[in-house]
Amino acid sequence: MTKKFFAATLAFIAIPGIAVAHGSMKPQHGGMVQMSGETVIELVSTPKGIDVYLTDEDEPVAAAGYTAKLTQTAGGAKTEAVLTLAGANKLSAAGFKPVKGAKLVVALIDKSGAKIFATFQAN
Repeated sequence: MTKKFFAATLAFIAIPGIAVAHGSMKPQHGGMVQMSGETVIELVSTPKGIDVYLTDEDEPVAAAGYTAKLTQTAGGAKTEAVLTLAGANKLSAAGFKPVKGAKLVVALIDKSGAKIFATFQAN
């Protein structure tokens, strides 16, 4: 076996492990999913507002560890809402109505000051 063949085989075997290293990218609550760093962020639009769920490797991430904000940009205008704790790994912006086609940015800041951002497009 040549060194190139061995290296290519090893790389091919490692790919599946890398692809799922931080859990599923499938929505668990019917929303839109983005990964930022090691955190999977799911944004869900409901009749009551916007919900945001946090996971890492398919395990809930404690939302209490973050301050969070939702920013919507539509037609040149920005609207902001504070995301408040609504469950173990859930943050909510009650009453927030996204505009179709708007850019939605979830900004999370943990207790150490580290920032996480995820961008979505409202549908």
